[in-house]
Amino acid sequence: MEWTLAHPLHDIGDIMELTARNYSDDAEIFAKKDHGVFEHIITVTLTTQLFDKSKEFVAVCRDEGRLLGYCWFDRGGYTTYSRDEISNAKYHHVDLELSPRLRVRLINEMIDQHLLWAARWGIPVVCSSSIRADYEAFMKIHKKRGFTIMGSYAWIRTVEGLKWVK
Repeated sequence: MEWTLAHPLHDIGDIMELTARNYSDDAEIFAKKDHGVFEHIITVTLTTQLFDKSKEFVAVCRDEGRLLGYCWFDRGGYTTYSRDEISNAKYHHVDLELSPRLRVRLINEMIDQHLLWAARWGIPVVCSSSIRADYEAFMKIHKKRGFTIMGSYAWIRTVEGLKWVK
């Protein structure tokens, strides 16, 4: 297994396929998904990442060419009561056909990458959330990593989270 930064020429098709196969219905109850919009946004994001790694972070994990999962984090989030910047996780997507043990491992590796990326760019707060109806196991992974859980949101100060990075 190997993690690499996602590349617009090599990874978009597999990201699109994995998302459609495993996560297609998650938001349909409140927003009509448009795969063309998603493809446009991921293409722009990955192209920007080639030139400026501080804007957003998208990484893929492959094993013998097969996409096992990908993570996507942004920055520029703020609450209405603080000037502390927040990095939000857009996606922690893993292939749901993988064993539960491997999925947990991949999510933990994604959390590590989120914290390391946020630390590299001086972002003091990391937030991870889920729109999935079944989010308890995902939040449990974060809780074990020291995150504060509030419903389907997990929060941690980056410096505190780094203590849990392997």
